[in-house]
Amino acid sequence: MRSERIGTGIVWGASLLAAVLIGLLAGDDRRLAWVSIAMLMLVFVAAIVHLVIAKPEGFIHRMTVSLGGAAVVLTAASLVFLLTGAHGIVVIGG
Repeated sequence: MRSERIGTGIVWGASLLAAVLIGLLAGDDRRLAWVSIAMLMLVFVAAIVHLVIAKPEGFIHRMTVSLGGAAVVLTAASLVFLLTGAHGIVVIGG
């Protein structure tokens, strides 16, 4: 049970770290695009973490809790980005 919580904490911490790095390093016009990329990477991180440190039983539940929490963190970050000037639409090639 402890390793399962540690795995979830790792994914949530990675989502918080990703949100902070996006806020610091990405320009206003690319922040929301990077949030989507971060969520995709967190799916891979969660799968790897939970396959490595936990038992097969409850894998789907652990993935759901981990990615649900990561989605909440990145949603909150997206709202902050929108309120501070990030653009909601990314125009490619124009």
